[in-house]
Amino acid sequence: MRNIIRAWLPAVAYMTFIWVLSSGTHDISFEQLPFKDKAAHFCEYGLLGLLTAHAVLRTWTKLPVWRALLLAALLTSAWGFFDELHQAFVPGRDSDAMDLLADTLGGFVGAFCFRVIERFLPREVIR
Repeated sequence: MRNIIRAWLPAVAYMTFIWVLSSGTHDISFEQLPFKDKAAHFCEYGLLGLLTAHAVLRTWTKLPVWRALLLAALLTSAWGFFDELHQAFVPGRDSDAMDLLADTLGGFVGAFCFRVIERFLPREVIR
């Protein structure tokens, strides 16, 4: 049980960080430059996909790797959906389907990148 908590702690902490960021208005604006906002979403959720892949692979060890990575990507996308829904109710923020698409794509890339990174790092580093 302790290993599962340790595996999920980074992902849950980062989810909380994303939620806090999207709960308020801020002066950082990427929207003046084309696609910069979407690139930020892609990178933000790419990292979450990576962290979630780590957690899923450590939690469900008997699950085939491709299914675990798919589950991690879907969980990341679901978090993006709930965050976009949440933003619809935050004054000064709005919900955007293109942001959700960037979140989802980033989550998939991040989850599958974790597997690539995992193959090249010693086990002690990623455990």
